[in-house]
Amino acid sequence: MGTIIEAAYDGETFRPLRRVNIPKGTKVRIIVGETIWDLLDEIEGIPVDVSVEEVLEDVRQSVQ
Repeated sequence: MGTIIEAAYDGETFRPLRRVNIPKGTKVRIIVGETIWDLLDEIEGIPVDVSVEEVLEDVRQSVQ
Protein backbone atom coordinates (compact mmCIF):
# COMPACT_ATOMS: atom_id res chain seq x y z
CA MET A 1 0.00 0.00 0.00
CA GLY A 2 1.26 3.46 -0.83
CA THR A 3 1.30 6.64 1.16
CA ILE A 4 -1.17 9.44 0.43
CA ILE A 5 0.48 12.84 0.61
CA GLU A 6 -1.58 16.00 0.23
CA ALA A 7 0.41 18.76 -1.43
CA ALA A 8 0.02 22.26 -2.82
CA TYR A 9 1.53 23.36 -6.14
CA ASP A 10 3.27 26.75 -6.06
CA GLY A 11 3.77 27.05 -9.81
CA GLU A 12 7.10 25.22 -9.79
CA THR A 13 7.07 22.51 -7.15
CA PHE A 14 4.67 20.44 -5.09
CA ARG A 15 4.98 21.06 -1.36
CA PRO A 16 3.48 18.63 1.18
CA LEU A 17 0.86 20.17 3.44
CA ARG A 18 2.12 18.06 6.35
CA ARG A 19 5.51 16.62 7.25
CA VAL A 20 6.16 13.35 5.42
CA ASN A 21 8.28 10.45 6.59
CA ILE A 22 9.92 9.22 3.39
CA PRO A 23 13.61 9.15 2.50
CA LYS A 24 15.06 12.14 0.64
CA GLY A 25 15.20 11.42 -3.08
CA THR A 26 12.26 9.00 -3.02
CA LYS A 27 10.55 8.98 -6.40
CA VAL A 28 6.81 9.64 -6.24
CA ARG A 29 4.02 9.71 -8.77
CA ILE A 30 1.48 12.52 -8.69
CA ILE A 31 -1.86 12.00 -10.38
CA VAL A 32 -4.11 15.01 -10.78
CA GLY A 33 -7.64 14.45 -12.02
CA GLU A 34 -10.93 16.23 -11.96
CA THR A 35 -12.91 13.31 -10.58
CA ILE A 36 -12.39 9.94 -8.92
CA TRP A 37 -13.18 8.40 -12.32
CA ASP A 38 -10.19 10.24 -13.85
CA LEU A 39 -8.02 8.77 -11.12
CA LEU A 40 -9.40 5.27 -11.67
CA ASP A 41 -8.69 5.59 -15.41
CA GLU A 42 -5.09 6.58 -14.63
CA ILE A 43 -4.41 3.63 -12.34
CA GLU A 44 -6.32 0.99 -14.30
CA GLY A 45 -4.12 -1.98 -15.00
CA ILE A 46 -1.64 -1.35 -12.18
CA PRO A 47 -1.38 -4.59 -10.20
CA VAL A 48 -2.41 -4.28 -6.55
CA ASP A 49 -2.74 -6.71 -3.68
CA VAL A 50 -5.51 -4.92 -1.75
CA SER A 51 -9.20 -4.50 -2.44
CA VAL A 52 -10.76 -1.31 -3.78
CA GLU A 53 -12.83 -1.02 -0.61
CA GLU A 54 -9.66 -1.11 1.52
CA VAL A 55 -8.11 1.68 -0.55
CA LEU A 56 -11.27 3.80 -0.42
CA GLU A 57 -11.40 3.37 3.37
CA ASP A 58 -7.78 4.60 3.62
CA VAL A 59 -8.65 7.63 1.47
CA ARG A 60 -11.76 8.38 3.52
CA GLN A 61 -9.73 8.30 6.75
CA SER A 62 -7.01 10.56 5.32
CA VAL A 63 -9.46 13.36 4.45
CA GLN A 64 -11.14 13.46 7.84
